[in-house]
Amino acid sequence: MKHTTLSALALSAAAIAFAAPAQAAIVVGGFSFDTGSFGTGLGVHSNGTQSGPTIGGAVNTDDSAVTFSTTSGNLNITGSGEATVNGDPGMENLKVVFAKGWNNITFNFEKLESNAAFTMLVNGTALYNAGNCGICVIGNGANKFTISGSGITELLFNFNPAIQDAKQFRVEGVSIVAVPEPGSWALMIAGLGIVGAAMRRRKTAVSFA
Repeated sequence: MKHTTLSALALSAAAIAFAAPAQAAIVVGGFSFDTGSFGTGLGVHSNGTQSGPTIGGAVNTDDSAVTFSTTSGNLNITGSGEATVNGDPGMENLKVVFAKGWNNITFNFEKLESNAAFTMLVNGTALYNAGNCGICVIGNGANKFTISGSGITELLFNFNPAIQDAKQFRVEGVSIVAVPEPGSWALMIAGLGIVGAAMRRRKTAVSFA
Protein backbone atom coordinates (compact mmCIF):
# COMPACT_ATOMS: atom_id res chain seq x y z
CA MET A 1 0.00 0.00 0.00
CA LYS A 2 2.76 2.38 1.00
CA HIS A 3 4.73 1.43 -2.12
CA THR A 4 1.68 2.07 -4.31
CA THR A 5 1.07 5.48 -2.72
CA LEU A 6 4.71 6.53 -3.20
CA SER A 7 4.60 5.37 -6.83
CA ALA A 8 1.43 7.37 -7.45
CA LEU A 9 3.01 10.47 -5.91
CA ALA A 10 6.13 10.02 -8.00
CA LEU A 11 4.06 9.69 -11.19
CA SER A 12 2.03 12.79 -10.30
CA ALA A 13 5.18 14.81 -9.67
CA ALA A 14 6.67 13.64 -12.96
CA ALA A 15 3.49 14.59 -14.82
CA ILE A 16 3.50 18.07 -13.30
CA ALA A 17 7.19 18.56 -14.12
CA PHE A 18 6.61 17.40 -17.70
CA ALA A 19 3.60 19.68 -18.15
CA ALA A 20 5.24 22.80 -16.69
CA PRO A 21 6.97 24.99 -19.30
CA ALA A 22 10.73 25.41 -18.98
CA GLN A 23 10.39 29.17 -19.33
CA ALA A 24 7.18 31.13 -18.96
CA ALA A 25 6.44 33.93 -21.43
CA ILE A 26 7.56 37.39 -20.33
CA VAL A 27 4.88 40.08 -20.52
CA VAL A 28 5.88 43.75 -20.77
CA GLY A 29 3.48 46.54 -21.69
CA GLY A 30 0.84 44.10 -22.90
CA PHE A 31 3.25 42.23 -25.21
CA SER A 32 4.16 38.60 -24.52
CA PHE A 33 7.65 37.35 -25.43
CA ASP A 34 8.67 33.70 -25.53
CA THR A 35 11.18 31.30 -27.07
CA GLY A 36 10.20 29.16 -30.03
CA SER A 37 7.97 29.96 -32.99
CA PHE A 38 4.19 29.93 -33.32
CA GLY A 39 4.10 28.00 -36.61
CA THR A 40 4.47 28.63 -40.29
CA GLY A 41 2.77 32.02 -40.47
CA LEU A 42 3.40 34.33 -43.42
CA GLY A 43 7.08 34.58 -44.30
CA VAL A 44 8.86 37.89 -44.86
CA HIS A 45 10.63 37.69 -48.23
CA SER A 46 13.39 39.92 -49.55
CA ASN A 47 13.07 42.26 -52.53
CA GLY A 48 16.14 40.76 -54.21
CA THR A 49 19.84 41.31 -53.49
CA GLN A 50 20.40 44.52 -51.50
CA SER A 51 23.08 46.20 -49.41
CA GLY A 52 22.96 49.37 -47.30
CA PRO A 53 21.89 50.78 -43.95
CA THR A 54 18.21 50.29 -44.97
CA ILE A 55 16.91 47.38 -47.03
CA GLY A 56 13.43 46.11 -47.78
CA GLY A 57 11.24 43.07 -47.94
CA ALA A 58 7.58 42.14 -48.08
CA VAL A 59 5.21 39.76 -46.35
CA ASN A 60 4.52 36.76 -48.56
CA THR A 61 0.98 36.57 -50.01
CA ASP A 62 -0.20 40.06 -49.00
CA ASP A 63 2.93 41.93 -50.21
CA SER A 64 2.85 44.48 -47.36
CA ALA A 65 6.18 46.22 -46.85
CA VAL A 66 8.82 45.39 -44.22
CA THR A 67 11.98 47.48 -43.80
CA PHE A 68 15.20 46.56 -42.01
CA SER A 69 17.66 49.25 -40.93
CA THR A 70 20.75 49.71 -38.77
CA THR A 71 22.96 52.55 -37.57
CA SER A 72 26.02 50.26 -37.43
CA GLY A 73 27.47 49.58 -40.88
CA ASN A 74 25.43 47.98 -43.63
CA LEU A 75 22.87 45.21 -43.93
CA ASN A 76 22.86 42.67 -46.74
CA ILE A 77 20.17 40.49 -48.28
CA THR A 78 21.26 38.01 -50.95
CA GLY A 79 18.73 36.87 -53.50
CA SER A 80 14.99 36.45 -53.15
CA GLY A 81 12.98 34.08 -51.00
CA GLU A 82 12.73 34.19 -47.21
CA ALA A 83 14.69 37.17 -45.99
CA THR A 84 17.98 36.58 -44.18
CA VAL A 85 19.43 39.89 -43.01
CA ASN A 86 23.20 39.76 -42.66
CA GLY A 87 25.31 42.35 -40.83
CA ASP A 88 28.53 43.66 -42.41
CA PRO A 89 30.65 42.77 -40.49
CA GLY A 90 27.97 42.26 -37.80
CA MET A 91 24.80 43.86 -36.46
CA GLU A 92 24.98 45.92 -33.29
CA ASN A 93 21.37 47.02 -33.75
CA LEU A 94 18.45 46.26 -36.03
CA LYS A 95 15.15 48.08 -36.58
CA VAL A 96 12.29 46.21 -38.25
CA VAL A 97 9.21 48.18 -39.36
CA PHE A 98 6.02 46.59 -40.70
CA ALA A 99 3.48 48.42 -42.88
CA LYS A 100 0.75 46.47 -41.08
CA GLY A 101 0.29 45.68 -37.41
CA TRP A 102 0.54 41.97 -36.54
CA ASN A 103 -0.47 39.95 -33.49
CA ASN A 104 2.43 37.47 -33.69
CA ILE A 105 5.94 37.87 -35.07
CA THR A 106 8.59 35.16 -34.94
CA PHE A 107 12.29 35.50 -35.79
CA ASN A 108 15.59 33.66 -35.51
CA PHE A 109 18.99 35.11 -34.55
CA GLU A 110 22.45 33.66 -35.19
CA LYS A 111 25.45 34.84 -33.19
CA LEU A 112 28.68 36.12 -34.73
CA GLU A 113 31.20 34.71 -32.24
CA SER A 114 30.36 34.41 -28.54
CA ASN A 115 26.92 34.28 -26.97
CA ALA A 116 25.08 37.59 -27.20
CA ALA A 117 22.45 39.35 -25.12
CA PHE A 118 19.93 41.71 -26.64
CA THR A 119 17.32 44.28 -25.74
CA MET A 120 14.07 44.67 -27.66
CA LEU A 121 11.80 47.71 -27.86
CA VAL A 122 8.29 46.98 -29.17
CA ASN A 123 6.32 49.78 -30.86
CA GLY A 124 8.66 52.28 -29.17
CA THR A 125 7.10 51.65 -25.74
CA ALA A 126 7.64 48.14 -24.30
CA LEU A 127 11.29 47.46 -23.43
CA TYR A 128 12.74 44.00 -22.84
CA ASN A 129 16.21 44.11 -21.27
CA ALA A 130 18.50 42.33 -18.80
CA GLY A 131 16.33 43.51 -15.92
CA ASN A 132 13.15 41.76 -17.05
CA CYS A 133 14.08 39.36 -19.85
CA GLY A 134 16.00 36.26 -18.90
CA ILE A 135 15.45 34.75 -22.37
CA CYS A 136 16.99 37.67 -24.31
CA VAL A 137 20.10 35.58 -25.00
CA ILE A 138 21.50 34.22 -28.29
CA GLY A 139 23.43 30.97 -28.01
CA ASN A 140 24.50 28.18 -30.36
CA GLY A 141 22.24 26.89 -33.11
CA ALA A 142 18.77 28.24 -33.84
CA ASN A 143 17.52 30.96 -31.48
CA LYS A 144 13.83 31.34 -32.28
CA PHE A 145 11.63 33.84 -30.49
CA THR A 146 8.01 34.97 -30.73
CA ILE A 147 6.57 38.34 -29.70
CA SER A 148 2.77 38.49 -29.40
CA GLY A 149 0.32 41.33 -28.82
CA SER A 150 -2.11 43.58 -30.60
CA GLY A 151 -0.84 45.58 -33.57
CA ILE A 152 2.95 45.08 -33.52
CA THR A 153 4.43 47.43 -36.12
CA GLU A 154 8.02 48.06 -34.97
CA LEU A 155 10.81 46.08 -33.30
CA LEU A 156 14.13 47.66 -32.31
CA PHE A 157 16.96 45.35 -31.22
CA ASN A 158 20.35 46.14 -29.71
CA PHE A 159 22.91 43.31 -29.53
CA ASN A 160 25.92 42.89 -27.24
CA PRO A 161 28.16 41.71 -28.80
CA ALA A 162 27.12 42.12 -32.44
CA ILE A 163 25.39 39.19 -34.17
CA GLN A 164 25.66 37.82 -37.70
CA ASP A 165 22.17 37.03 -38.99
CA ALA A 166 18.51 37.77 -38.35
CA LYS A 167 16.15 35.56 -40.34
CA GLN A 168 12.90 33.60 -40.54
CA PHE A 169 10.73 36.61 -39.79
CA ARG A 170 7.15 35.37 -39.97
CA VAL A 171 3.93 37.15 -39.11
CA GLU A 172 0.42 36.12 -38.19
CA GLY A 173 -2.89 37.78 -37.34
CA VAL A 174 -3.00 41.19 -39.00
CA SER A 175 -4.82 43.64 -36.72
CA ILE A 176 -4.13 47.19 -37.92
CA VAL A 177 -2.62 49.15 -40.79
CA ALA A 178 0.33 51.13 -39.47
CA VAL A 179 -0.23 54.86 -38.88
CA PRO A 180 2.09 57.06 -40.97
CA GLU A 181 4.99 58.70 -39.13
CA PRO A 182 4.88 62.49 -38.47
CA GLY A 183 7.09 63.15 -41.50
CA SER A 184 4.70 61.24 -43.73
CA TRP A 185 1.72 63.17 -42.32
CA ALA A 186 3.52 66.45 -43.09
CA LEU A 187 4.10 65.41 -46.71
CA MET A 188 0.46 64.34 -47.07
CA ILE A 189 -0.83 67.64 -45.65
CA ALA A 190 1.52 69.64 -47.87
CA GLY A 191 0.34 67.65 -50.90
CA LEU A 192 -3.32 68.30 -50.07
CA GLY A 193 -2.52 72.00 -49.69
CA ILE A 194 -0.93 72.11 -53.14
CA VAL A 195 -3.90 70.30 -54.70
CA GLY A 196 -6.33 72.68 -52.97
CA ALA A 197 -4.43 75.76 -54.17
CA ALA A 198 -4.39 74.42 -57.73
CA MET A 199 -8.14 73.82 -57.64
CA ARG A 200 -8.81 77.35 -56.36
CA ARG A 201 -6.60 78.82 -59.07
CA ARG A 202 -8.42 76.84 -61.73
CA LYS A 203 -11.84 77.91 -60.40
CA THR A 204 -10.80 81.57 -60.42
CA ALA A 205 -9.56 81.29 -64.01
CA VAL A 206 -12.85 79.75 -65.15
CA SER A 207 -14.85 82.51 -63.39
CA PHE A 208 -12.88 85.25 -65.17
CA ALA A 209 -13.42 83.52 -68.49
